[in-house]
Amino acid sequence: MHEKGIETFLAVAMSRTLGKAAELLNVTQSTISYNLSELEGEMGMILVDRQKGMKSIRLTPAGESFLPLALKWQEVSREIGNARSPGSAYSLNIGGTESVNNRLLPSVYCALFEHEPPVYLRILTDPSDHMYQAVESRALDVAITIHEENTRYVQIEPFYREGFAVARIPYPNETAEEYIKPSSLDKEMEFYIEWSGGYRLWHDHIWDPVKALKVRVDSLKLATSLMHRAGQWCMIPQSAIEQFAKESPSAVFHRLSDSPPDIIYYKLTHRYPKSSSIPALTIFDELLRKHVDGLGKGEKVK
Repeated sequence: MHEKGIETFLAVAMSRTLGKAAELLNVTQSTISYNLSELEGEMGMILVDRQKGMKSIRLTPAGESFLPLALKWQEVSREIGNARSPGSAYSLNIGGTESVNNRLLPSVYCALFEHEPPVYLRILTDPSDHMYQAVESRALDVAITIHEENTRYVQIEPFYREGFAVARIPYPNETAEEYIKPSSLDKEMEFYIEWSGGYRLWHDHIWDPVKALKVRVDSLKLATSLMHRAGQWCMIPQSAIEQFAKESPSAVFHRLSDSPPDIIYYKLTHRYPKSSSIPALTIFDELLRKHVDGLGKGEKVK
């Protein structure tokens, strides 16, 4: 069986465009087309209707019939791979946003490293929309994101929420106040991260949305690398303060007198998880609960 072809078919079936499937698998669009053609040639049937000019593609009746078989093949393939691993071990593919992977959950990952029996990990950092597609196509067993979407096969569970703080480069001889009014911050000096739709609405209420943002970034790591001038600032999750301070020692941190909506973290899993991943998911859930219970900032979502 054409292994790459089945992997490609599943990515296309869930993303419904060749371009998004190529992004998901980190290959070129021509590679997607080639792998599909090879699989269709081996199967002797057309699985994907990909006519020119169509914005999105759809599965043919043969493709719809083949989809559950392809998902089962992927599960069996993973179980065979686990059987080849030395000793008694589990495997888990985990996805998270940059903030989640680098600032919220490192201790969970470290606990998984030390777990017995071993849990073999593959950790990916991706935008939220990619993670929904990856969970739906079973390329990821579990993902953590801060954006909620409606998808057919993804189970969404909110598990933690936290507020914001302002990270700012102070002026010389400035006395840092514990609380600060958002309206006193200069929009021209902001490194803007769009945390959520609710955050954007709050931001537009404080600052004129017609006036263009000078700097947009999609990563706190990037913000800490670029913020050097006095007065520059960025809105960050409270859980990021400690790491932000290490990466940008000159920064000061303020609470907000008028806070934006809390960040809510969502755990994504497939509605029908692979049987081979269930033991590792159970271990991950237990470690995640312990970690959330031990966090001093924020609130567990019940």
